[in-house]
Amino acid sequence: MTEPASVSTEEAARLLDAPESETLQLAGPDGRVPLEEVRRRLVSDAATLELARAREEVGRLSSQLREVRAQNVRLQREVKESVAERRRLVEEVLDLRAAAEERLMLMERVEQMARMERELSERTDEVERLRTRGLIARLLNSR
Repeated sequence: MTEPASVSTEEAARLLDAPESETLQLAGPDGRVPLEEVRRRLVSDAATLELARAREEVGRLSSQLREVRAQNVRLQREVKESVAERRRLVEEVLDLRAAAEERLMLMERVEQMARMERELSERTDEVERLRTRGLIARLLNSR
């Protein structure tokens, strides 16, 4: 029967990038480390490194997700405040427009009253002139 392939503890330490004292524990009774054990340890170490990288990536992505969620909440709040401000401004514009229309109507009434006062003044003056002429005419007729 063929013996399984193996390497020295020094070679196993170099391949596994581990201290030789650690590879001595992996050695069989012949003082050599089976290649299958070296392969298993290499795969295990690679998996451990990959898992560590994956955990680091998960941590980084989780942090980014928290930041995005916080920014999303902030933006939603800003949009809500912006909508409220826009509604307030629209209401203010409508109030100003109504006040301007009311002011215009009042100015038209004032102009109308001023015309009426002028017409009244003109007619009063005319009536007064007619009265004065009538009085003068009576005075002149009585002589």
